[in-house]
Amino acid sequence: MRRLSGPLAALLVLSWASAPSMRAQPLATPPAQERGTVLILIPVQPGRPLFDLFARGVANEFIRTNAPAVLSFEHLYGVSDSQTVADRQIDFVRAKYRDVRIDAIIALAHPQYLQVRERLDLPRTAPLIFIGEQASRRTRPPHAAFIDVTDTLVDSWAFMRPLFPRHHHVAVLGGSAPADRLNSRATLAAIRARVGEARVIDLTNLALSEMPARVGGLPADTVLLLDSAMADRTGRPITARSVLATIKPALRVATLVSNDTMLGDGVLGGTLYRVEDLGTQAARLAVRILEGTPPDDVPVQRLAATPLIDARELERLGIPESRVPPGTTLLWRHKGLWEAYRAWILGGISVFMLQTALIAGLLAERRRRRATQRALAERLRVQALVAEISTDFANLRSDGLDTRIADSLERLAAALEAEDCALWTLRWGQDRPQRVSGWPDTLGVPEAGSLVEDALLTWARPRLERGEEVQIRDLVEFARDTADAPSRRPGPGTWLLLPVRVEAEVIGVLTLRHARAQEWSAPTLVDLRTIGEIIATAFVRKRTDAAMRRQLETLAHVNRVASLGELAASLAHELNQPLAAILSNAEVAQHLLESHDPPVEELRAIIADVIADDERAGGIIRNMRSMLRRHDIDATPIDVNAVATEITRLVAHDAQLRGGSLDVELGAALPPVTIDAIQLKQVLLNLVVNAVDAMAAIRVRRAVSLSTRASDGGVLIQVRDHGPGIPAQALPRLFDAFFTTKPDGLGVGLAISRSILEAAGGRIRAENMPDGGARFLVWLPGSSVTARAERSAAPASGVTA
Repeated sequence: MRRLSGPLAALLVLSWASAPSMRAQPLATPPAQERGTVLILIPVQPGRPLFDLFARGVANEFIRTNAPAVLSFEHLYGVSDSQTVADRQIDFVRAKYRDVRIDAIIALAHPQYLQVRERLDLPRTAPLIFIGEQASRRTRPPHAAFIDVTDTLVDSWAFMRPLFPRHHHVAVLGGSAPADRLNSRATLAAIRARVGEARVIDLTNLALSEMPARVGGLPADTVLLLDSAMADRTGRPITARSVLATIKPALRVATLVSNDTMLGDGVLGGTLYRVEDLGTQAARLAVRILEGTPPDDVPVQRLAATPLIDARELERLGIPESRVPPGTTLLWRHKGLWEAYRAWILGGISVFMLQTALIAGLLAERRRRRATQRALAERLRVQALVAEISTDFANLRSDGLDTRIADSLERLAAALEAEDCALWTLRWGQDRPQRVSGWPDTLGVPEAGSLVEDALLTWARPRLERGEEVQIRDLVEFARDTADAPSRRPGPGTWLLLPVRVEAEVIGVLTLRHARAQEWSAPTLVDLRTIGEIIATAFVRKRTDAAMRRQLETLAHVNRVASLGELAASLAHELNQPLAAILSNAEVAQHLLESHDPPVEELRAIIADVIADDERAGGIIRNMRSMLRRHDIDATPIDVNAVATEITRLVAHDAQLRGGSLDVELGAALPPVTIDAIQLKQVLLNLVVNAVDAMAAIRVRRAVSLSTRASDGGVLIQVRDHGPGIPAQALPRLFDAFFTTKPDGLGVGLAISRSILEAAGGRIRAENMPDGGARFLVWLPGSSVTARAERSAAPASGVTA
């Protein structure tokens, strides 16, 4: 099919999850009647948006008729599949249905479906229902029925032409696949025959990235026809829907399409296929055949097009509804109040006139009762909110404070039915108040409401800093006292500016705005102060935690620099090897070049060796720079064995210089862990260097061992030495900051390591071994471990060997 291989290349495929459910719950049939399978073949991948409409049409018709059949959907001959992929699909479907009784086959769009019974080794007498554009022009095989879908895009333009009396250009936008170009050539030829060569704009055979600019540059008097699309000029698989999504930001002209699934996405419409009707008609024909009608006796069925227009696009394009052709359905049409509710309005006026006297008598009492109820409900909501917010912030981690602060302000606004609720700071050196968070979130947006708040807070700041709340009901006082009132004309509303204290000091302001007059009772003001102070305390805690994190990052950087300084000899050795190899190769090359007939192949091999050694040296330097450079924390899934290998290469020579060695045992099939790679290198470097140092005082040297293995859904890393061990009195304080057992140690390496690991959801512990020496155990959760499991893990215990 032409546009059922383009727009229907965005087509309807039942997801693999839904197909089993349909087979597991077949349509209701008499218990004694055996059910066969209706095999539905679709040439696109599961999950395309058009499938829902087609599948609904098929399923509803089978349910309505109570047909004795099981529906089974299969993807076969995808529009972008290679022949190798298609052959694999054929083998899979053939094996899957080898022992299944097939009562009928519904085949959508792809011409190779006409021979599908032979390819799948199905009985040739199995009825085949083929749906395709211009299907009646194809050779009809035995035991087959056809549903013909005629070409509608050009006819759609002709039918909708009264909408565009002053439009002089027609553009055709299509794909570059062979089928696309064949379709587009036919469309262009038909349009040129109707309007002339000069008025037709050819936008076919373009790359997807070129389409927005070309569409955005179309003349204003253009009508765009969106033709089929399976691939662009670069060979990239596309669909008409993906093309529409790409050009939509640049689309300024009326756009006609060929099926109803793209309506509502910025196109005008046209005389369209209704995809659900297509599924219904296919199912209806299948039911007739299942009931005994021979498929050869069924004449070619035809699907009629339906004129549909998005009324919102008419309004956007400035086209009056009076031009719409008769028989066209307007979707999303906005009716006027009188037109939509005429009967209700007339009835309401009548009732209102009859009940005016009664309403007038009850109005005052009703107002009083509702005011009392509103005040009581408001107090209850605020008190409940105080309890909820207190609980929320009690054990909340600092990385979730921003979201929780914004959520709390939104809930407060909802509880008080406020139009705006925000927290502002009055400290930390700002000349003017600064908005921290609020609802609606207008941070950084120069809206009139936020400008009014800024002016109000600046004006009321002296009173707020003295701890006085400020209530402004009509803004007359503000307009009179503010020097720049004419340029900041405030909007309507009632304002409450409530000072917020933390440790007896006013640090911020909680602001609330109502669109109507509002009275806040004294108990409500007390509750609001409590909420404001809870939120402000959380904000101060966030700033403190951020400062501590920055200090920890600085300390970690200093620790990395110090560690690499201790490994200067090892790094020099690592660099010396590739540099020596480069020099040796260069001398050999120089000697060969002095000969009468230099051996070119040997020189090429020498140059390749030089390049490889240079890359090796560069890698060493890049690794050093990454360790020395300060950087933002970037926790990503990484391979622990790769990091352990880098650290081993870095420390191995230093261990040899000190008379020791490294024994590395890397586990297989380790899950990736989520942590910053540089920070993990720092942790392993600290542990391995400490182990090498611990061996320095031992006369009989044994290797320091580094091993990894999978454990408890994560990775367990062990660093083992055979030194004197850890003093018993030092074990409880081993991971405290600035505690060290080394005469010249800083006492920060293990403390930093524990902080890094706990931030990644991991843990570390140390223990002395019965046969001498000590070992450190590090466990990190795999990337698939849930956040709940990471949070519940104890920070410094529970690591098992």
